[in-house]
Amino acid sequence: MDSKTFCIVPWAHARIDPDGTLIPCCKIARNFPTQNINAIEDFDHDWWNAQPLQQLRQDLAQGVKARHCETCWKDEAAGKSSLRQEYNKRLSKHTDLRAIAKSTTYIADRLPIGLDLNLGNICNFKCVMCGPGLSSRIQTERKQHDSEFKELAFLQPMPAFDFSWPDKESFQTLFKNIMPRVRILQLKGGEPLLIKDLISTIKSVEDKNNSVIAITTNGSVEFDDDFVKQLSQFQRIWLNVSVDGISEHGEYIRYGSQWPKTLDTITKLSKLANCTFKISTVLQFYSSLTFPDIANYAIVYGLDVEIHFCHEPTFLSIHAMLPQHHAELLRFINEKLEYHPDYPWLNTVKGFLESYEFDPVLHQRCREYTTTLDNIRQNALPSIQALFNYE
Repeated sequence: MDSKTFCIVPWAHARIDPDGTLIPCCKIARNFPTQNINAIEDFDHDWWNAQPLQQLRQDLAQGVKARHCETCWKDEAAGKSSLRQEYNKRLSKHTDLRAIAKSTTYIADRLPIGLDLNLGNICNFKCVMCGPGLSSRIQTERKQHDSEFKELAFLQPMPAFDFSWPDKESFQTLFKNIMPRVRILQLKGGEPLLIKDLISTIKSVEDKNNSVIAITTNGSVEFDDDFVKQLSQFQRIWLNVSVDGISEHGEYIRYGSQWPKTLDTITKLSKLANCTFKISTVLQFYSSLTFPDIANYAIVYGLDVEIHFCHEPTFLSIHAMLPQHHAELLRFINEKLEYHPDYPWLNTVKGFLESYEFDPVLHQRCREYTTTLDNIRQNALPSIQALFNYE
């Protein structure tokens, strides 16, 4: 196996999107051949060991940088630890790497031991960079203001989602077969703490003492005593609270949030025993304004930061930033690195910013999209609007 490209994910991990789409992981390109869990009769034959996954396993084992894995290649080039590298560390100890190395058929003889489960799009926020597939409130907003959004010709039409799959027999059967072997369970959303079957899903992990649970939350929902008790049974807890701005900027980007509540959640969760805690942020167009405050907050309170890159929609990526704002953010990062050279997340941001290429078309689309949201939500901020001012 070629260590520069090998990835354990197609051998040991599966993700179910909020609409029931089966994919290997959250970073795979959306043009990778997929199946919806409602459309398959046999998980192993129809998806897990179908030709697309066999080919992906073969390519990555033989040194081919699969085109569907471009996000990981870009992350690694930017100096960020990619999902491929992270999962290779986390899942390899639970798999038979010798058998994989000897495989000539690239058929996985065991079901996934890592499951990234997104049980619907229920969410109480309307984050600027999010979409209707991941937020029920955005889905409702898009329907209510259909005419305004249709004026944005570059915006993808909203598909007809079906979020009923968790209640159907095909998923329930798969769930019962997979859960006894699961060693890493990731719960996302939407907002996972609003999902009705959350506790029963966690309880279904049989060997909690040898398993890890990972939850990404927006920080708006209380962790009750029963929930904390269930979490404490796992070998390790990974908790991320999403933060994309401090105070009014956070409330603007993560529309519906209240910064005092988010702050309270961070304070409580960061003190949980047996927990790896991080704040999670998306590097995007608005980050030239918002990220310095996030970085300063994390440094002052000694918090680790999980960096995500906004690749879609492209008009909210860093390539929509005006050059002067990109230069200001990069200068800030370099100044922080002089005092904190060992902070990997600062180096990750620097590496990604160095890939910047200003795209005026993306900038104009970002302006139009932001203006549309501001008009609908009536929450325009002068500091956000200043991001569109050329010097």
